[in-house]
Amino acid sequence: MFNDLKGKIILLNSPPDSGKDLAATWIKELTGAKHCEFKSTLFSVAKGITGLSHEDFFTIYNDRDKKEQPQPEFFGLSPREMMIWISEDVCKPKFGKLFFGKAAANQVDIEKGSVFSDSGFPDEVFPIADKYGAESIYVVRFNRHGSGFGNDSRDYLQPEDCPEGVNFIDLKNDGNTIEPFVRQILLDIRSMQYDREYLEQTFHAL
Repeated sequence: MFNDLKGKIILLNSPPDSGKDLAATWIKELTGAKHCEFKSTLFSVAKGITGLSHEDFFTIYNDRDKKEQPQPEFFGLSPREMMIWISEDVCKPKFGKLFFGKAAANQVDIEKGSVFSDSGFPDEVFPIADKYGAESIYVVRFNRHGSGFGNDSRDYLQPEDCPEGVNFIDLKNDGNTIEPFVRQILLDIRSMQYDREYLEQTFHAL
């Protein structure tokens, strides 16, 4: 495998249609890391509300056109609108703004390393940092050919809004294939780790 992500948690933070899911899949294949999603809890709630089977739900949700248009199975909302409604109007007001981050922290496999393909809310980062340490988190912010968040409720994470010690990497995914981009992510993480270890060794030698 290309790189060992033991003890590391990657948060892919980018607009829709910029390659997050494909990048996470490649990272999993190259490193053995676990592919996680903050919205997995949302999916469970949404499937319960719609009454759709897993297959029928994702047939609609994964259709790029249907995802953005009102659907009768989603009670006149688009699938994206329903997900935002569940998150912002139901779960967070009822259970607190850290609800999805706490659920996500329980998904993490720290031994294998983990990669989340749908990061975009600072509140989701804090429970993971509390459980595993901020220094174990690598936020990878990127876009593809100038893509933006538009109507998506997520946005780019900012260092000042996240726990102190979280690592940030900024890249562009503008290539024709995903592999060079993924390898750059892994190289940057390795470089940051070596830089930190060097600084710690230098500090202790003083």
